[in-house]
Amino acid sequence: MKILSKENARELLDGKPPDAFIAQLSSQLQLVEGAYSAPANSGVQIALSKLFAYRLFRSAPVCLYVTDWGIATEHPDLFDGYRRSLGERRPLIEAPFHVFEKTDEDAFISLLCVVLFFRWDASVFDIAGRSLLQTSHDGWLEVRASEEAFRKELAVELEHHGVRLLAP
Repeated sequence: MKILSKENARELLDGKPPDAFIAQLSSQLQLVEGAYSAPANSGVQIALSKLFAYRLFRSAPVCLYVTDWGIATEHPDLFDGYRRSLGERRPLIEAPFHVFEKTDEDAFISLLCVVLFFRWDASVFDIAGRSLLQTSHDGWLEVRASEEAFRKELAVELEHHGVRLLAP
């Protein structure tokens, strides 16, 4: 796993700033059903993190870009401590962009779990541009994907785990 500044992430994203790259993905990929209510149950958050890992790592590398945090009661020392265990000493504000290869799947699941536990704003996507997960501190998440089979599978999985669509 690599942890990058926004400037270094730009190099990885063909010269595009991360926010512009994500906006482009969001406009190109089809939304899965609509916005979903972010699950509050940690078991469901873990299950969804594993599901996203399973699907996204079909086309690694996968990126997790944390865009906002510190919004509610949380313990960022858990996140910082985990990053320190990986050798990262910079604060999240200096290095919010995480890049994972297939061999980093467990680290990806752990970091995505923390993002979901704390309800941080984040974007998760594969570099190939096939899938995009966005989470919000406002309690919603959206998934976009190029493959219809993935969109259908994910809609079924979200329903299976009791994750509901927000009212239109």
